Amino acid sequence: MKLQSLFVPFISIFLLFFSMCCLNAGLLHAKEPTYRWKFATLAPDGVGWSMCIKENLMPAIGRVTDNEVVFDWFWGGIMGDDEDYIAKMRIDQLQGAGFSGAGIVMACPEIAVMELPFLFNNSKEVDYVIKKMRSQFENFAVKNGFHLLFIAEQDFDQLYSVTSELRTPADFEKSKFLTWYGILEEEVLKRLGASPIPVNVPEVASNIRSGVCDAFISPAIWTVGSQLYTKLKYVNPVKIRFSPAGGVVSVKAWNSLPAKYQLGIISIRSELEDIINENGRKANKDCLKAMIAYGLKEVKMTPAEVDVLKKRCVPLWDELAGRVFPKKILDELLGHLSEYRSKNDI
Repeated sequence: MKLQSLFVPFISIFLLFFSMCCLNAGLLHAKEPTYRWKFATLAPDGVGWSMCIKENLMPAIGRVTDNEVVFDWFWGGIMGDDEDYIAKMRIDQLQGAGFSGAGIVMACPEIAVMELPFLFNNSKEVDYVIKKMRSQFENFAVKNGFHLLFIAEQDFDQLYSVTSELRTPADFEKSKFLTWYGILEEEVLKRLGASPIPVNVPEVASNIRSGVCDAFISPAIWTVGSQLYTKLKYVNPVKIRFSPAGGVVSVKAWNSLPAKYQLGIISIRSELEDIINENGRKANKDCLKAMIAYGLKEVKMTPAEVDVLKKRCVPLWDELAGRVFPKKILDELLGHLSEYRSKNDI
């Protein structure tokens, strides 16, 4: 046998072995990110917000932090509810969370002013006010131990029921409304005539399915993600409230970042919020349409019927000022809202 014929397979085996060694060495010496943060959220994996977080938020943050900041996400409430996230962030078991409207108010109580019933007419008004008041909300959050990574939203929530159209105060009186969202939601439901039953988030679905409760307020994405739409008969899309949401990190976690990474994240924040909110609004709209197509009856209220509910709820704006949020914050928000409407002839 010629030496050349032996040499060729030997070289091939050697090169294969060498390349495998190099690959293994590369894997062994692959650089771990310096900042690995644990983040939890009630948002279900694979629906709406979670997809936007994976496809837009995380790649953008990786880009401006040289991939040194990595998030390990815990979806769908597997780490508890918003209240649990707050507690775990305070003891560094979590570094951050993607909060619902209830949770972001726990991190920044003053932002509850955005949730007042029948406050906003549309998303453009919301966007204008948030841009005007962001710095105040950020400062309030820091005083409470948290940094607002980004301010997003649940969009305008809807009213859902197994038994009633929720069109009149009488409908609210005979409904078994559950509430998990906090004192503001409880007060609104009471003003509308309901006797709300407080529950924890993990109990929401079981309470509806078992019949303990038969009505609730929620964004369309969550209603679809929880599959509760299969138990419901009515959806009333009246803009009863806007619901803020957002990504929050502990001040400790935020302050651990080098200034260049903080500035990098801040530089893309506005763009990311626009993307997240645009996707969230579209997903909510699509989910609402899908539920109606599935068989939920859409309740369409007359202006006079809406006005009855408004007259019951709007006095809460002043009544809750000084109790849930500072009166000066409400006054400033209403000033910005008036300014926007005057500019746009509303």
